[in-house]
Amino acid sequence: MFDIWFGKIEITTLAIIVSVVFLFPVQLLLCFKVKSLTIRLVPVITLSILMALFVVLSIFSPNWEGLGYASLSILSGIMLLVCGIGWGIWSVVHRVRKK
Repeated sequence: MFDIWFGKIEITTLAIIVSVVFLFPVQLLLCFKVKSLTIRLVPVITLSILMALFVVLSIFSPNWEGLGYASLSILSGIMLLVCGIGWGIWSVVHRVRKK
């Protein structure tokens, strides 16, 4: 997607792998096993703050640095989307169990 490399692996691929292997199961586990809404929202809040921070940094950074921060913002948004998918699955299961 971005053709930005960290060693021998592309950063976008790394973000997707981390999201699917680590973040998605953790979010599902939090949604189904934890009662406190605040604790369930920790990954979403953390990624939202990171994404907002990277957006602000990309606006106020000159030249190539701003582009780097914009890329990190998009990658944080991808991870936030994966958390949203986890919440969507929890919502569907919760509604089916209610009926």
